[in-house]
This record gives sequence, structure tokens and C-alpha cells, in this order.
Amino acid sequence: MGARSESGLNPGADGASKPQDAARANARQYDRDLIARAAEGDMRAFEELVTRHQRRANTVAYGIVRNAEDAREITQDAFLRVHRHLKDFEGGSSFSTWLYRIVFNLSIDLIRRRAPGRAVEFEDHTDLTGAPDEWLPARGERDPFTALDRTRLVEVMQRCLDELPPHHRTAIILREVEGLSYEEIAEAMEVPRGTVMSRLFHARRKMQRMLRDQLGEEVPHTAEEREGKVPP
Repeated sequence: MGARSESGLNPGADGASKPQDAARANARQYDRDLIARAAEGDMRAFEELVTRHQRRANTVAYGIVRNAEDAREITQDAFLRVHRHLKDFEGGSSFSTWLYRIVFNLSIDLIRRRAPGRAVEFEDHTDLTGAPDEWLPARGERDPFTALDRTRLVEVMQRCLDELPPHHRTAIILREVEGLSYEEIAEAMEVPRGTVMSRLFHARRKMQRMLRDQLGEEVPHTAEEREGKVPP
């Protein structure tokens, strides 16, 4: 089957080609140039920065809070914070990763305010760094989503996403929608790489089971289910 994918749902999240790498590097440098100009008071540069990243920031915010109005407010607040701290951006990571970290923190803060005293995630302690390949989601014949009708699948997946804890939902959105690497997600969520892998592993497993509940046997069983090792 060739090299095993670690993306699970989004083939674009795997290793990029050299042209894609070059395009990404150019985009990051262009963002750094815009930030430098904006930090010196160039509002047009900042407006261009917003234009380049607003849609994706809004997508991430909505993916976490699941409310369009809240997502727009979070995105606006995130860019206000970016503007106040432009001179703090050191360029060690991409601007988008920095922005996603702000969006993530604002989103989690909002969820906590909605339900004070209530935990916003089920912490998964399994650290999958260095885990064997069979522990990681594969594409091809084991991808549970390739054979399903896309429109129907999207509707059902949206409902399943609503059922995931926010930290699982965030990892799925950043990986499968935005195509970030494990390292970029770890930086955005301020957790170790192994925790990102663990959250993705558990989130995908939960989604696959929820999808089967709604779509039936169109969704293949996980290896655990086939071997009768599904935890209670």
C-alpha cells in the first residue's frame, strides 16, 4: 500500500511535496513581512494579514464552539489581541500557528464561562509518541470514510463533532480541516506532540463508532472492534 499515512482523514495533511513546501515557506515569510510592517503602524499590512487568515481562524473557532456568532466574536477578539502584541511575535513558528493558539484559548475560555466548574475535556493520557504503525489511523482500505456519500457524510460528521469534547474537536479541526502537522497542533494547543497524537487517536475512534451508530455497517469496524477488544 506504500507509506502509511498519519493523517487519518485528510491526505493533504501528510508530507507535502517540494513545491508545496516552497509555497508554504514563501507564505510564512510574506506573513512575517506583513507583521513587521504592521508592527510599525502600517494598517494596510495588518488588514491584509486579517484578510489572509480570517476565514481559517473563523473555521477553527466555529469548529470548537459550534456557534457562528460566537466564532465571529472570537475571531475578532483574536485579531485585536494579535494587533496589540504584534511586536511580541518572534517568528519561531508560523503566524497561523500563533493565531490558532489565541483562537483556541479564547474558545476554551468561552466554553468554560458557559459552564463554570464543568470540565471541558476528557483527558486522554495515552502518549502515542513512537507508537507502532497499527495504532495510528491509516488510509486506503482502512479509511472509514472513503466509500460514503460525501454530502450525507458531512452532515453526519457535523453531528458527531458536536459530541466530541472541545480538545478532541480542536485536534480534528486543526489536523483534518487545516492540515497542520502534529508539531504545529502541539504548539497551537500548548501540549506535547504525544498528547496531540493521543487526542487524535481517541477522537477518530469515537467518531468512527458514532458514525457507525448513524450510518450502520457502511462504516468499517476498527481493528479493536474486529478483535473484540473494544473498551466498555
